[in-house]
Amino acid sequence: MTAAHSRALRAAAGLAALSVVALTSAGAGLPPTGTTAAPVATAATTSTTAAVGPCLSAADGHRVRAGSGLDGVDPNSLGAAGTEHAQQAEDRASARAQQRRTSSARLGKTTIDVYVHVITSSKGQGDVSDKRVKKQIDVLNRAYAGKTSKYSTASPFSFRLRGIDRTRSSAWYRWDAPTELQDGDDVAPKVALHRGGPDDLNLYTAALTDGLLGYATFPWETRDGLDPRRDGVVVLGTSLPDGSARGYDRGDSATHEVGHWLGLLHTFENGCRTPGDLVDDTPAQADGDNVFSCSKLDTCKAKGRDPVHNFMSYGDDACLTRFSKGQVARMSEQWQLFRSPAALS
Repeated sequence: MTAAHSRALRAAAGLAALSVVALTSAGAGLPPTGTTAAPVATAATTSTTAAVGPCLSAADGHRVRAGSGLDGVDPNSLGAAGTEHAQQAEDRASARAQQRRTSSARLGKTTIDVYVHVITSSKGQGDVSDKRVKKQIDVLNRAYAGKTSKYSTASPFSFRLRGIDRTRSSAWYRWDAPTELQDGDDVAPKVALHRGGPDDLNLYTAALTDGLLGYATFPWETRDGLDPRRDGVVVLGTSLPDGSARGYDRGDSATHEVGHWLGLLHTFENGCRTPGDLVDDTPAQADGDNVFSCSKLDTCKAKGRDPVHNFMSYGDDACLTRFSKGQVARMSEQWQLFRSPAALS
């Protein structure tokens, strides 16, 4: 089971170290607190639960800038084993839903509460202002409402900012993506800061290492033994709107990663091979350097040009503008199977 799904970029040298600072109220019921220092690292609090099915590297599925690579790890494919495991998890959840007679109705408008955790260095480097956080929520709402392109499909999801907290910790600020479910770099900040349940989005910003733009947990992962406190999305702080991640500074790293959090795979998952990304209306797309292109391409023999403008491809932020009807249907289904209150009852 993949510990996380991710979007990456080889960061330029000299990225400012990020740090986590004060807790502020950004919604109902979150009183402001003072500056918070990270708890002393008993943070190596590791989850000992085992994954079900093949354990894949979190690097599988990173989003990268063209020509950047991730130290020999193939970033472009979850692989056949991971895709099969996702299908098996869905089959099990569908069977449970049928027994409870849930998940059959069309999903109505669904508001997702968002808790944003800004992690900075001990000196406060890498802070993300409340204004930029709110712009990020606006970016998510436009993207998931289908307002970014006349070719995009509106989803039932909207996002409501419930709180912003800031934590100063140089160790947490320099955040490594997990390679296994027991990876300590991913454990301590999430276990300490996570709020809500599987139907709440926890969004972390930090100075991700290895060129990462972000990564996310899939909806089915907590069913596979992942500590539920580790559920969420992690993005490079400079990728939020008005950041300094050139080409990736409009907030669509979060759009892409939330797509994974809602159950979407990359459009180029499995390349030209079946079952692709498990969505019928996203044309097959080879999984080579072409995935970074915003040009008209047709890299597979199957019908349809490469979906280079899809949020789940690897173009830069200006290139990504749409979700397909099939992707919206899949996100809705995944929500009902794994994240809705009914699925958890």
